[in-house]
Amino acid sequence: MRGKFLHNEVLLAPLGRAFEAQDWQTDYEVPIRIGEDLGFVDLVAERDGYCIAIEAENTAKRIARDLDKAAAMRADELWIVTPNLTVAAAVRRSLARQLIRVDHGGLYVLTQGEALQRVKRCLPLFAGS
Repeated sequence: MRGKFLHNEVLLAPLGRAFEAQDWQTDYEVPIRIGEDLGFVDLVAERDGYCIAIEAENTAKRIARDLDKAAAMRADELWIVTPNLTVAAAVRRSLARQLIRVDHGGLYVLTQGEALQRVKRCLPLFAGS
């Protein structure tokens, strides 16, 4: 994976394992074309034709790019996963400035703990289970 320890081992790896425990297929650093540019989605979880793009962020700087990548791959959901509530609040403020609604319509800003909880508690109820 392209990120550093916090990005890869703390934020993403536990999520990938949690998805796999629920029988989701996971793939890290999935390349995606946006026009002439190449981007990488940090983690993609797929099951029964449903796709969740997960971007781990330590700041709110790349949120617009995350939205573009999720749209380009036609993900059903985009989870922006942060290490703590402070970063999550900064991401939410950034999205609000762009008039983008969060936590509904397939866009979620979650701390890593909230994301793990969502995988363990909500996804077993997924229609394909």
